[in-house]
Amino acid sequence: MTVKRPAGFAAFTILWAGQLVSTLGTRMTNFALSIWIWQETGRASDLALMTFCAFASTVLFSPIAGALIDRWRRRLTIALSDAGAAVFTLLLLVLFLADAVQVWHLYLVNLATGAFLAFQVPTYSATVALMMEKQHYPRANAMLSLARSVPGIFAPAAAAAVLAAGSVETVLLIDVLSCAVALVTVVLVAIPQPPRQEKHLRVGIWRDSLHGFGYIRRRPSLLALQGILFSIGLFAAMGWILLTPMVLARTDNNESAVATVLSIGAVGGVVGATVLGVLKPTRRKMLRLLTAIIVFSLLGRVLLGTGDSLVIWAFAWSCAWFCIPFIDGYGESIWQEKVSPTEQGRVFATRQLIDNLAVPIALGVAGPLADFVLEPAMAEGGSLATVFGGLVGTGPGAGMALIFFVTGLLGVGVAIAGFAVRRVRDVESLVPDHDAPEPTEPVPAGPGPDEPTLDDPVEGDPAARPARSAALD
Repeated sequence: MTVKRPAGFAAFTILWAGQLVSTLGTRMTNFALSIWIWQETGRASDLALMTFCAFASTVLFSPIAGALIDRWRRRLTIALSDAGAAVFTLLLLVLFLADAVQVWHLYLVNLATGAFLAFQVPTYSATVALMMEKQHYPRANAMLSLARSVPGIFAPAAAAAVLAAGSVETVLLIDVLSCAVALVTVVLVAIPQPPRQEKHLRVGIWRDSLHGFGYIRRRPSLLALQGILFSIGLFAAMGWILLTPMVLARTDNNESAVATVLSIGAVGGVVGATVLGVLKPTRRKMLRLLTAIIVFSLLGRVLLGTGDSLVIWAFAWSCAWFCIPFIDGYGESIWQEKVSPTEQGRVFATRQLIDNLAVPIALGVAGPLADFVLEPAMAEGGSLATVFGGLVGTGPGAGMALIFFVTGLLGVGVAIAGFAVRRVRDVESLVPDHDAPEPTEPVPAGPGPDEPTLDDPVEGDPAARPARSAALD
């Protein structure tokens, strides 16, 4: 007897639960390994290098991953990404059990798991468009955001408790088991497959891996949207890097203050994702996205930089986390509506590459800028202390606070530009949905008085004309 697998939203919920468990295990491992590296070397640079290896690997493998996602079955791709992460975590567990692990082993494992992550995130995002109705995209993306936020609350405490009662090996075993749970959910549910496109299969895989770049470049509105999301991602990455040292510097190395701010921030992300999940669908997702960027920038960045107490920092960080599900969720939903499922693997992998570039850029800019330029300049009597001291204070941590303040103002400027530029503001009408119906009437000889031409300075790309225009490409 054939057992009918769950489909649609029920299937997505099962997949989501598996990913939630898997992400919790991964976050516990990251916490435990960070503690182990610090105890072994005492160098913050080793921690940064471990993070860099993971992100750099994801960036490098994203183009080829996108091409393979659109060629392989989605179930197989998800299963391989989860299984690959499990295998390398298991390998690391064996090294720990044999007392043979070295720091460079962790770098190699992060390089490998980063490569599998290059497949995982775009595949899940592309699968949403296959399993859900269009109006439920924001809800599904809110759930994916919850899968990232909830582990941020519980993973550090859970890992610390396991380390206190057991060892790093126990945490790694839990992570392997969590990956196994995710793999089981992939087998249990029905995962639709987009129509097979023979045309792109005839293209060489290396050439096909560049498809996403051309797709985005030919659609000015989507290119502008990606530019906005990258900019805010860069500001967010700089804040993620600088928050802990800034709070430590301003509280005389009070580690509990850092833990409080981080935990409350993660709660804000959970609340934001929950609110997004229950909101009624809207046709103006871009306006809500830009509004969220303004709140993120003013409260999550400017207020964080000008704040001078634990209460203000925790509130500001929770506001930043609260806004992220709206920025990511609505942005992702727009892409899912506009890009055909047959191309989403390649396009979303390209987007992942661009987004992940924000982290190494932030690592290369934020730390040196704070340590060697702004911190000395914002010390008592420093060259910038008299100008900005009244806003962000002076002394230890003030230079990092100034970065929060400036990036917050830049974020507001990005959002205002988005509101002002029609190409961005009206992206949902300028770029037709991938499933928009073909016109049933003959194409008129020329545009009407209210119709944009192909040379329209706002949106000149034929593939990105409004759905009401004469033809859809």
